[in-house]
Amino acid sequence: MAEIEKVLLFAAIITCGLSCVFHIVGWIFSRDTVFKIGKGLIWPFLGFVTGAIAVRWHYLGHGPYITLYEVLLSNVWIATALYLAVTFKRKGLDAIGVFAMPIILLTVGAVVMAPAQASNLTPAYKSIWLILHITFAKLTYGSILVATALSISILLNRYAKSEKHPFMMRLTEPEIADQLCHKLVAASLMFASIMIISGSIWANQLWGKYWGWDPVEVWSLVTWMVYGLYLHLRITYRFKGVPTAVYCILSFLVSTVSFFIMPYVLNTVHNSFMFAK
Repeated sequence: MAEIEKVLLFAAIITCGLSCVFHIVGWIFSRDTVFKIGKGLIWPFLGFVTGAIAVRWHYLGHGPYITLYEVLLSNVWIATALYLAVTFKRKGLDAIGVFAMPIILLTVGAVVMAPAQASNLTPAYKSIWLILHITFAKLTYGSILVATALSISILLNRYAKSEKHPFMMRLTEPEIADQLCHKLVAASLMFASIMIISGSIWANQLWGKYWGWDPVEVWSLVTWMVYGLYLHLRITYRFKGVPTAVYCILSFLVSTVSFFIMPYVLNTVHNSFMFAK
C-alpha cells in the first residue's frame, strides 16, 4: 500500500467516524447545526475514499475489484455515493444517515482489517464480464445498505413514542421510507440478477462451466432468492410496513454473510483473488 493511500484511508476513517458522531448527537439532541456538519462531512469522506482508490488504481494499473481489500473499499465508495444520491435535496430522508453512516463505518473497518498487499491483474481477470460482475455486486450492496437504513427508521418510527423522544420526529415518514425501501430492493434484485448472470458467463470463460456450486455462488443465489421473496410478498400479499422492515434488515444480514463472511470461512474459488498472496 502506498504511503499516500494510507494517509487518505486514515483520513477517511476519521472523517466517517466524526460524521457518525455528529449525525447521532445532532439527531438525539435536536441540534440542526451539528446534524448538518455530520452530513457535510460525508462529502470529504467520499473524497478521501475516491483519492485512496485513485492512488491504488494508478500504481497497480487496474480498478479496485480484485482483492477483498479493493472490493470492500470500492463498496464503501458505491454505498456512500448511493446514499448521497438518494438523499440529495430530500430533507425528509436526512435522518437515515444516523443508521447508514455507522454501517458504512463498519465496512471501512473491514477494509482496514483486510489484506492490502498489491494484486496482479492476470489475463483471467481482463474480462468485461468480470468488471460487470463486480460493478453490479457493488450496486447491489449499496442499494440494500440504504434500504436497510430506511427499514431501521421504519421500526423506530413504529415503536418509539415521539412525545417522549422528540428527536424521533426527525425520522423519515414511514410511508415514504417504505416506498423508497421497496424501490431500492427492486433495484438491488435487478443488480443482483446481472451480477449472477455476468459472473456465470465469466466463470464459463475461465473454468468452462457456467455454474459450479461454489459456496459464494450458492450464497449469492440465496441472497437473490431472499430479496425475490420480499418482492413476491410485497406485490402478491401487500406485504409492507413493519414486517417488511424486519424482513429487509434480516435480508441484509444474509447478504453480509454471502458477500463477506463466506469467503473467509469456506474454501471457495473466489479466495484465489479475494485474498492475494
